[in-house]
Amino acid sequence: MSPGQSLLPFLPAPVAVADPEGRAVYVNPEFVRAFDAPEGQVHGRPLAKFFAGGAREAVLVATARVCAEVRVVRFLLRESDAAYAVSAAPIEAEGAAVGLVFLFSQEPTGEQVLSFHREIQEPIDDLAHCLDSLLEQTGGRRAERFRGQVEEGLRALERVRKWSDELRDFVATRSHEPAARRCDALELAHQVGEAAGGAARRTGHALEVLIPATLPDVSCDGARLSAALVRFVRDRLELAREGSRFTWAAKALGGGVLLSFTEMGSEGALSFGTDDDTPPAALSNAVQAQGGSVARVADPVAGVTTTVHLPGAE
Repeated sequence: MSPGQSLLPFLPAPVAVADPEGRAVYVNPEFVRAFDAPEGQVHGRPLAKFFAGGAREAVLVATARVCAEVRVVRFLLRESDAAYAVSAAPIEAEGAAVGLVFLFSQEPTGEQVLSFHREIQEPIDDLAHCLDSLLEQTGGRRAERFRGQVEEGLRALERVRKWSDELRDFVATRSHEPAARRCDALELAHQVGEAAGGAARRTGHALEVLIPATLPDVSCDGARLSAALVRFVRDRLELAREGSRFTWAAKALGGGVLLSFTEMGSEGALSFGTDDDTPPAALSNAVQAQGGSVARVADPVAGVTTTVHLPGAE
């Protein structure tokens, strides 16, 4: 059945069909209207060309991932004054992706403001991560001069974060929308595992990834949490001694999901300083903002394990 003979032209949401190279095969009338696509001049053009900036990059990344992994990829996209939750699904033949379908679901006005909140959180988390890393690399927790300066910066960031969260909660209350989002925990675990795998290949460390076939959905902002976890695992891999070994794992636990990252040295457990049991502030803040919890345990035999527990979605 061709797109013209299907229900696609009548869907109230933008839909696009692309080949494995990301070139548009079909877009429905709603896509043409929403994204100002030149009607009659769409076929064969890269789908990403209809977007700009971060939206274009998101479409390119989703196209590559769907075709490589042959599974659904979900992401957020903002174009002009509208925000969309996008699902990119493979069209399969003999276990391979021969094309993909993008479905764009526009989010209501309140959710657009919540989307801005999530974008604000990213640079806040980046700054907190840099300051926390500075403490670790300079021995700042034990050096009064560094500790005072960095902790002052962290306190200022926490004030910004508080105001941002109050804005989010105000909008959520006024629009009767929950501030928490439903997140695909399996997608989250794979995203972090792929980033950790790339860092392991660059640094020459051994990495084992243990992710089950299914995980329950969790209540969190997946994009923000994924960014914080990716920064954390990359840092640990890049700072480790030669020959170190790591494990990234996920499992269902108590209706939610437990994510864990274990670090082992070539001669046994890694030996860090006195702050082994203190999770990085940037990671802790990102997880706790989503209603989750972080713990870090250093064991002379089992190594150093950082765990993140996320509550299940209602």
